[in-house]
Amino acid sequence: MIASFSLNGQVYSTAQKKLATTIRALREAKGVSQERFAQLANVERARYGRIERGELNISLNVLFSLAAGLGVKPCEILGDIELADCQPDSVDREPEDSRT
Repeated sequence: MIASFSLNGQVYSTAQKKLATTIRALREAKGVSQERFAQLANVERARYGRIERGELNISLNVLFSLAAGLGVKPCEILGDIELADCQPDSVDREPEDSRT
């Protein structure tokens, strides 16, 4: 089951929240405002705010833009996210060796 939380009637995954927390921490460590960083990463300011709040699923292109703006590898942004944080509720996984 996917780990999730609800805010204002919207359900956000633990993966989204961890991603948001990491991005924010990296941005703050650089001493850059949200507005300035959104400009550097070429992301609309309001959209960037939603990313930092964990309200948006982002594309790989956005992940790469954010990583470039932060001066880190994309894997450094994704580092704390576990598989259990990402699995959809509807996936019933079997162990690899039991599949035929």
